[in-house]
Amino acid sequence: MNEPLDLRHLPAPEPMERIVTALEALAPDAVLVALTPFRPLPLLPLLEDWGFCWKIEELPDGHARIAIWRRDDAARLDASA
Repeated sequence: MNEPLDLRHLPAPEPMERIVTALEALAPDAVLVALTPFRPLPLLPLLEDWGFCWKIEELPDGHARIAIWRRDDAARLDASA
C-alpha cells in the first residue's frame, strides 16, 4: 500500500476535492488511504453513489483515517475466497 494521502493541514473543501481527484486515478484493486482533519461525512454519500466502500478510523488527535476501495473489487475478492 502507498503512503497515506496526508490532507490534515488543508482547509475544507480541499481534503474532499483531493480525495475525489485521487479516486479518479485509483487503479483496480487499489485502496486509497487518506488522513483528514475531521471525519469526512459529506464525502460518504458520494462514495456510496459512485460504487466505493470505505472504513473510517477516528484518530486520537481528532483527525481521521479513511480507506476507500471500489465495491466491485471487494465483491471480486469475496468471490475468490
